Amino acid sequence: MPKRSVSSGRVYKSRLPFAQATIAGDFMFVCCVGADLQGQYALGDPRRQTQQCIDNIKALLDEVGASLADVVKCTVYVTDRAYWEPMNEVFFANFGEAAPHRVSCIVNGLGSPNCLVEIDATAYLGEIG
Repeated sequence: MPKRSVSSGRVYKSRLPFAQATIAGDFMFVCCVGADLQGQYALGDPRRQTQQCIDNIKALLDEVGASLADVVKCTVYVTDRAYWEPMNEVFFANFGEAAPHRVSCIVNGLGSPNCLVEIDATAYLGEIG
C-alpha cells in the first residue's frame, strides 16, 4: 500500500527525520507534541500544551481537507497524574460529544523534558484522502 507524508508550515518541524503525518489508504496518522512553531513549550502548563497538540493536529488535518470530526482514535500521553484533569478539560472542549475512541497513558517522560503531553491521532479520510 502506498503511503505519503503530510506536512504543514503551521507545525514545528523536528530536526529528526519524522513525517509530521502519514496517509496510508483511507487513514491519516498524526502525532503531535505541545510545541509551538518555534519548538517552544508552555512550561509547566498541561492545558496550553494540550491545546497546542490539538492545534497542531488540526493544522495537519487541514492540509488534506479533514478536521477533528474525522479523528477516530487518539492515544494521549501525559507525564504526571496531576495533568490528567487539565488535559481532559481541553481535549473534550475541542472534541465535544463526538470524541474519538481514546487510550490514555501516564508515562515517565517524553522526548523533551519540557513536554508534558503528546497526542497520537488517527483520522479516517474516506473520500478525502
